[in-house]
Amino acid sequence: MTGAATLALSLGAWSAAEAAPAAGLAKGPYLTGLSDVGVEVRFELDAAAPASVEVTPAAGDGGGAKRRAGDAAASMHMVRVSGLEPARAYDYAVVVGGAVVGRGHFVTAPRGDAGQPVKFLLYGDDRSNDAVHAAIVQSMMALPSDFLVSTGDLVADGGSAADWATFFRVEQPLLRDRALFLAIGNHELYDDEAGSNFARYFGYPDAGAAPQPYGTVRWGSVRFFFLNGMHDWQGGAERAWLEHALAQADGEAGLVWRVAVVHHSPWSSGPHGPNLELLDAHIPDLLADHHVDLLLAGHDHIYERGDAGRLKYLVSGGGGAPLYPIEHPAATMRKAESAYHFVEVTLTGDALHLEAHRLDGTTLDSCGFTRGSPWDCDPKPRSDPPGTTAAPSLAQETPSRSRCGCVLPGAPAGFGGAALLALGGAGAAMARRRRG
Repeated sequence: MTGAATLALSLGAWSAAEAAPAAGLAKGPYLTGLSDVGVEVRFELDAAAPASVEVTPAAGDGGGAKRRAGDAAASMHMVRVSGLEPARAYDYAVVVGGAVVGRGHFVTAPRGDAGQPVKFLLYGDDRSNDAVHAAIVQSMMALPSDFLVSTGDLVADGGSAADWATFFRVEQPLLRDRALFLAIGNHELYDDEAGSNFARYFGYPDAGAAPQPYGTVRWGSVRFFFLNGMHDWQGGAERAWLEHALAQADGEAGLVWRVAVVHHSPWSSGPHGPNLELLDAHIPDLLADHHVDLLLAGHDHIYERGDAGRLKYLVSGGGGAPLYPIEHPAATMRKAESAYHFVEVTLTGDALHLEAHRLDGTTLDSCGFTRGSPWDCDPKPRSDPPGTTAAPSLAQETPSRSRCGCVLPGAPAGFGGAALLALGGAGAAMARRRRG
């Protein structure tokens, strides 16, 4: 072979290598950790490769500096972009090997003292029926919102790669442009692999960047507390974290609303009934003592709105899992229905309003309350008779026992395990839960 031919062959090989496509997207991009000054962009590639995210102020939003953050070679990436401005629209691009493989858009949260209304969409238990799940997603896409809140059970089997692939395929157009904040469900806690997958895709970074199954989020005038409700709450790391986080929020500047989110509610009229671990550990009392206004949950595949006296609550588990009957109406229940649905929640000043939408577009429920007052769509409660004593603790208000069978008392509060902390597959010391 002549030198020219060798050179031509070498140049051809070089050109082919240069033209080879970079690693592509397997999941995402999707948004987590969105705040007034930063965002997390997460995505999974079909092969390990370095990646970066470029964030630019949206056209027509006054210009500004481009922000870029990168990540070392890996298949799963969580790229944190900071230094953003509050209440600002941004475009972002995911770059791998010099090529843009994904794009999206988001708006940062307002400043905590801005007093702007907050609007989010609530849904949960979207596992199992992909067609219903997709229809719920399409309906939510038609409504503007600041972000999304899920009550958990995103997939049927948290250890199944196929189930996670389906979840991200269905939700991709929604999660690309709106951040998702969520409580971990029992289907994300089957075993070590399920716990590792949740940590990889949605874990809340602690102070050392290790993923945890619980966390807190501030958005404008609202602070959310996302809890792992599927373990014993008498003590442990998560209870200590919650007590500290609630105490810090007591004096937080500009904070008007406090909302707790947990997969299994302390009150429910569905087959699972109340979460006895939360009740026995007096977690509802702890939340109420620290001015939490509302508790959001799922697990029972129904819609329920209720009032437990010191806490109001919603059960929203109608995102795609098989519907459950209203099996034992709780004394705390104000409205309940077995229906596929999602909920639109708007907070303005000290007033909250919700619209629960059925899958067919009809309104399931329309209600609200001003902080410290009853639901405004219910009959006024009767006056207490003379000599009535103080209300009992929230833990005493629901005497019925749960038939869930999916809680293992004493299960560890955190993910734990060096392998899990490195997002490396097995290593979470989580007990296997029964399906439900």
